[in-house]
Amino acid sequence: MTDQTAKLFGTDGIRGVANEWPLTPEFITRIGSAIGQALKGNGTRPLALIGRDTRLSGEMIENALAAGLMSQGFDTLHLGVLTTPGIAFLTHTRQARCGISISASHNPFEDNGIKVFGPDGFKIPDERENEIEKLAQSANNDKYAAESLGRRRDETQPLDAYADFLLGAVNRQPILQGQCVVVDCNNGATFDLAPRVLRELRAQVIALNDKPDGVNINRGYDSLEPKLLRETVLRERANWGVQFDGDGDRSVFVDERGNYIDGDFVLAILARDWAARGKLRTRAVISTVMANIGLERSLKEIGATLERTAVGDRWVTERMRESGTQIGGEQSGHIVLFDGGHTTGDGLYTAIRMAEVMARRNTSLAALAACMTRYPQVLINVRVPRKPPFEEFPQIQAQLEHAQSALSDSARILLRYSGTENLARVMIEGRDADAITREAQQIAKVIQETIK
Repeated sequence: MTDQTAKLFGTDGIRGVANEWPLTPEFITRIGSAIGQALKGNGTRPLALIGRDTRLSGEMIENALAAGLMSQGFDTLHLGVLTTPGIAFLTHTRQARCGISISASHNPFEDNGIKVFGPDGFKIPDERENEIEKLAQSANNDKYAAESLGRRRDETQPLDAYADFLLGAVNRQPILQGQCVVVDCNNGATFDLAPRVLRELRAQVIALNDKPDGVNINRGYDSLEPKLLRETVLRERANWGVQFDGDGDRSVFVDERGNYIDGDFVLAILARDWAARGKLRTRAVISTVMANIGLERSLKEIGATLERTAVGDRWVTERMRESGTQIGGEQSGHIVLFDGGHTTGDGLYTAIRMAEVMARRNTSLAALAACMTRYPQVLINVRVPRKPPFEEFPQIQAQLEHAQSALSDSARILLRYSGTENLARVMIEGRDADAITREAQQIAKVIQETIK
């Protein structure tokens, strides 16, 4: 039996398998009611925006959330299929009390999730999440009179305002004139939006995985090495390619030579461009402990520093807000840019900014990416039944010490759990690709044998 007092919110909202606790219709309704109670505030009738990716379970979750919110006097405005950053943007510009994205991002089709944004377009703080958890797991719910219940409205053209914002970032200039761009939408929320926006910027677009059927989202998705994208860019002799994840908040690229351009390269390219134009005010970039040391060295060449946080765009964004830093992100392609009213990572916005740099400098993506050298890095995921502290296991600690000794101080070893899945992640970075792969495999083997 599932523990229904377990923690609901992880590093990226609520996640789970659709139609299993906590994502059952009954409990989702309680979550919606709890969101309403926690965020209703005082004064005018509150409004909640709700959008989703293309998963089959999205409509079920949407309807259950809306019922809970309306029971607390919220009006709900339904955006249909829209990217998570699009929902965050509209939440802020429509002056809604909150915005909700129904998505499990890059996770498999069976999963889904709930992300909550506040009226400023940022994810709600921990204390609000904790309040929602307590309310959802409590039997005490406020009861509203029938005449105070909320109403549902459907947005008829949800893409238009957001597409206008994206195009306005470059003043609708035809920055992609004469370029062939391959776009892999992974049958997710960008399937219509991304090709449309890039074509309006005058690109010749070759769209892949742009026919969602409810169950094919993220099928074959690879967050760092999108092989289908690479094959298509090379076959079609395209100028570059970009891949988006299920909810459109991540993007990774392939250059005209077939090289993978992950988030570390994107941060290096954009930071150099911003520094050259006097926009990198704090002379710093925020990333995570997963960032390649090559990014750190690239930034050092321009007199900028790399500050690392825990893994998760939430921690990157929070540190950016605290420090006044305008650019940050993750190796996985989650790039956060505070340069035009944005509040969260946006894959399509990142792609437009990258295209703008190529156009301004009249150069290729491969030439831009030459500003950084990637150090060999291996990442192994180990499926685990639970997530106890690694320090509890002497066998794991002994293997880590052995690996560090074998690789010398030039290697960097990172062991952590996924924030959204039951996975232990083993990452090693160093000069010798074969050696770091061998040691990472040994650590992964010990974890598999030890954590049961």
